Amino acid sequence: MQDKLKKSMPVMIKLILYVVMIVLILIALAPTLWMVSTSLKPKWEVFESQVRWIPKTITLDNYKRAFELLPLFNWLKNSAVTAVFTLLLTLFCDILIAYAFAKMDFKGKNFLFTLVLITIMVPIYSTAVPMYKLTRWMNLIDTKTGIILPQAAEAIGVFLLTQFFRSIPKELNEAAKIDGASQWTIIWKVVVPLSIPAITVLVILTLANSWNNFFWPLVIAQSNSSITLPVGLSSVMSGVSEGAEAREYGLIMATSIIASLPTIIAFLFLQRKFIEGISMTGIKG
Repeated sequence: MQDKLKKSMPVMIKLILYVVMIVLILIALAPTLWMVSTSLKPKWEVFESQVRWIPKTITLDNYKRAFELLPLFNWLKNSAVTAVFTLLLTLFCDILIAYAFAKMDFKGKNFLFTLVLITIMVPIYSTAVPMYKLTRWMNLIDTKTGIILPQAAEAIGVFLLTQFFRSIPKELNEAAKIDGASQWTIIWKVVVPLSIPAITVLVILTLANSWNNFFWPLVIAQSNSSITLPVGLSSVMSGVSEGAEAREYGLIMATSIIASLPTIIAFLFLQRKFIEGISMTGIKG
């Protein structure tokens, strides 16, 4: 009898864990599922008192209206441009800075690295005023460049890559130097190819942060030539966007899904490298 109980206990524990896991997954997915459901409902059904997860009438009218009533293509283009150029600048700067901290010896290296890490804890709101004044002095208000530059060279990326670069054997650098390679060649031909997992993590984090960035574009962008998707979405939610009415929940949800798709697709394609990069950085760092 006792042997049977011992054998059944692991099965019961696994069953309980699976049930708890499923419940937590459903709780986490509930807002997204509700967003999808609402985006597929006609306006009259959205305001029904009875809660329905599956719409009576499934329609894509909210998605059609989102492109007809809103400058959605323009917002998407602005977000894509700022995200791509922010990514390129961040990769270029973070790789060079991280290589210097990981592989080069110079006075004050540890002190400077500590300063970089401290900036991670400084909220963007506390630096918004000086950043805005500097951007205005450079005549970059209401421009994509004004949105991109303050986001480049993030401290978290420097930290992540520094930890990974430190795990690369020094012998590889020395062998490359013996073969006549310059520091520039070593960085881009030796270190970077070996650091693809960590760089993939940085790519996903940077793209997601830039694509979803709301506060700084809200401060800088003033016209449709520079307004990004999160800022445009906020105008839809407040009902101030041209052609949109307040309480247009179906339209809001449809626009939100369109805004979420690029980062979701990017993560689905890169998730294996992302997980590999996180685990390898944690182990090697």
